Amino acid sequence: MKYRESGMPQESLWSSFFDVSQTLEIMNISKDTRVLIDIGCGYGTFLLPIANYINGIAVGIDIDAEMIKSCKEKAISKNIKKIELIQGDITDKAVLNFLEKYRQKIDYISLFNILHCEEPVELLKTIYNILNTDGKIGIIHWKYEETPRGPSMEIRPQPEKIIEWAIKAGFVVTQQVELLPYHYGIVFTKPRKEEF
Repeated sequence: MKYRESGMPQESLWSSFFDVSQTLEIMNISKDTRVLIDIGCGYGTFLLPIANYINGIAVGIDIDAEMIKSCKEKAISKNIKKIELIQGDITDKAVLNFLEKYRQKIDYISLFNILHCEEPVELLKTIYNILNTDGKIGIIHWKYEETPRGPSMEIRPQPEKIIEWAIKAGFVVTQQVELLPYHYGIVFTKPRKEEF
């Protein structure tokens, strides 16, 4: 999967864009989550607080080896044990094979600022297939307006487009929120078959 315009700014700048603890609450991440997968975990801005917040395991996936290394070092320095890190792409067979051990336990998957990839519906279908029934996905993206960072407007998805993609992949919308000042969030659920 090609993740376009995915370069990360300095960590201090990146962290300044979010109120992480508030975002976890707003994005409906439950303490009872058994396994949460953070796709494109980057510096661990959300992943590390999530690992401390949930009762289960937080799994971070990133294609950038330096981001995985940075997360590992931080997890060790903060003595965070309930965390696993994988370098790769969620659509890679090796990554999917690794995640098999969590089958039926993946309750939440976060896609924060990465859904401007080339094949968003395929990515969402992959996520649908590994997510537990009644599991949630949380999507955060930059607003479709001038912001200090974010992908170009040509590939920056608006909320309506993300909802369309997610419905095509089989999800239902459960929540839409504003994440001031620069982002919006949408939470989707993988429904039971009879809910279709």
